[in-house]
Amino acid sequence: MKNIVITAAAVLSLLVTLGFFIPIQLSAPPDARTIVDHTNHIYVTPPCFNQADLSNYLQEADYSEAKDLDYKPESSCTQETLIEKNVPINIALLKTIGISETKWDDETIWG
Repeated sequence: MKNIVITAAAVLSLLVTLGFFIPIQLSAPPDARTIVDHTNHIYVTPPCFNQADLSNYLQEADYSEAKDLDYKPESSCTQETLIEKNVPINIALLKTIGISETKWDDETIWG
């Protein structure tokens, strides 16, 4: 019994340690703020809004709504702001369950 506990603890420690060295990519949550352009059928994220080429028929929406409308990202800037690259698995888990903040939680940028 003691060997099983020691083995389990060693395996768990190894997994936790490896989790800090294995990077993954996080996608924006469905409720991330976007601005949809109904004329051009595109969406843009707040960090990219000022340099975007948009019409006047705009509406604020969630990322999930923009995807449901089958709109495309306005530019590579929008695509890049909707992912967070090279996040260690352990940190990604903390961000996913809400213990640690994601870049989409920054109210000064994402409102």
